[in-house]
Amino acid sequence: MSTNREFLNVSFFRAIFPETKWIELLSEDYSQVFQQLREAGPLGAEAVAFIQKKKVRLGFYEQYKSGAGWTFLRNITLAPGVKLDHPYSLCLIIHEAYHLNQSILERLSMRGELLAWQHQERAYLELTGRRIGDSGQAYGGTRKHWDEIMLLSADSREDLKKAQELTRRVAPDYRSYCLPLYPLHKEIWYFLIGGKFKEAFSAIKNLISCR
Repeated sequence: MSTNREFLNVSFFRAIFPETKWIELLSEDYSQVFQQLREAGPLGAEAVAFIQKKKVRLGFYEQYKSGAGWTFLRNITLAPGVKLDHPYSLCLIIHEAYHLNQSILERLSMRGELLAWQHQERAYLELTGRRIGDSGQAYGGTRKHWDEIMLLSADSREDLKKAQELTRRVAPDYRSYCLPLYPLHKEIWYFLIGGKFKEAFSAIKNLISCR
């Protein structure tokens, strides 16, 4: 029993702080990534400036239903084996750097995700001169969904609900259904003032228990 509990504690700690068991990029890898991002254009250069200013670290860590992620220590993880010179990998770094410029609760909301997805679409065009979702590009065959995503407003509840569905059409494993539409404290308040106590509780439960 003790051994199982210790294993669970270690696993939970590593899930929250992947830096304890990741492989950080080598100094030459950082140089390569930064050079490519700067050469891509303004969005790439902006991401590099942010990463350097905030001393964000990048490392390889096994992902769960995603290609990259941000950590609570304000770093970025990438799936093992990704090619750092691939436009999609560079685009994910820009996406996660954008997230780190948001508050934690904003990152953990559909509003924060919609803004990051829209930023990623613009970054991909900057990096490649092509549109994400087009045939032969990242998420090939999903361009019509990206077109719809780009028209959505992050300040509209109805649009955020559409974003939950559209992002899953692009990436079926994406866990948009777990996220509150707005940052959790705002979402809870929205339901409470409307007398929707069950919905307020569900927003908390969905985010915490998401799988």
